[in-house]
Amino acid sequence: MYRNQSSSISSQRGNVYIIAIFVIVVLGMLALNLTRISWSNQDTLTREVLGSQASLLAQSGNEWALTHLFPLDGEDDFNSLSARCGTLGTSANDAGAALVGNSGIPCIAPTIACETSPSGIPDELRYLKVSTQATCSDGSVFEVEREETVWVRGIKDE
Repeated sequence: MYRNQSSSISSQRGNVYIIAIFVIVVLGMLALNLTRISWSNQDTLTREVLGSQASLLAQSGNEWALTHLFPLDGEDDFNSLSARCGTLGTSANDAGAALVGNSGIPCIAPTIACETSPSGIPDELRYLKVSTQATCSDGSVFEVEREETVWVRGIKDE
């Protein structure tokens, strides 16, 4: 009437091994996926930080160019602005190097450019296009580039 308990325990011993292996495999896969998600988050954060640095550097380059185009004691008509736009090149390279040198961020000196509107546009619609392109990298894997553009018009004398 009584069952032999030693035979039932020994017959279940194989099932425990299968369950233990299954649990170990599932936990290992879970740990692997969590590690992969963590690496992905770190990569995303690195790209965001580099993108913010490049964007702010490009914005600083445009602000420098605007102070060059609109000096405190200068004329603000379009012809004066256009003349200053033409002389922006050499000093822009020096300014870009100074912006990176003073910031301490791992970026390449930004490229600051100024273009005048095409000929044939009526006087009231003429403009200058100031654009700065900045590139920041972490030195090994990621490189992020941002470009900021500002459209400028002269102040009309009345």
